[in-house]
Amino acid sequence: MPAALLVASTRSHADARETLRIQDVAGVLVDAGWKVDLLVPRPSALLTATLSADVRVVPVPRLPLSSMPPRRPSVRRFLVGAMMFLRGTALVSRNGYSIVHGFNDGALVARAIDRATLSRFPYIADFTDPFGVRGLYRGFRAAVARHFEHAAMRHAAAVIFADAETPPMLVRKVPPARVSVIPDPHAEIAPEAFTRAEFAEALARIYAYATREDRYPQGK
Repeated sequence: MPAALLVASTRSHADARETLRIQDVAGVLVDAGWKVDLLVPRPSALLTATLSADVRVVPVPRLPLSSMPPRRPSVRRFLVGAMMFLRGTALVSRNGYSIVHGFNDGALVARAIDRATLSRFPYIADFTDPFGVRGLYRGFRAAVARHFEHAAMRHAAAVIFADAETPPMLVRKVPPARVSVIPDPHAEIAPEAFTRAEFAEALARIYAYATREDRYPQGK
């Protein structure tokens, strides 16, 4: 059975759109026969309400002043991300994951885990709320966050966006074959949404591309 580690963002417990995205991805993977672990800053009722019972949710220890990091890049978000990196590195060292799938700044955590471990595995960077399109966020911390976000995109086996308008603003030095647009499968929210079947088919193609043997012959 293939195994995947999903890495939520540092604000996943407060982001309804990301919560839906995680639930959709996890549901598709479980239906396809994958073993799924989900790394989160902390579990929330919103996230676990419709999450498959087969998904193992792994939280990280709470830090003072980190329970609700702001939307902008901040020291609090960095601290939560650091805790997720440490927990994620331990998970990767003990489990035979075929792939790691990071959501929003969880993709930065996935990139850090990839650099810190000896295991060879592909990771996917999935963005519904990237730092790079927030033009109002300026300053040193925002610049650092955008730098690491671009690095996560460049080195990811695949990059996913939820809409077609965002990639031209962000994707730099990333081969077009590695960039995909997969709208959320929620037609009740957005008319242009995918059906669940379309979402599952698109995700399956990306996973097949990201985990192909010619790129990761020693994948776990």
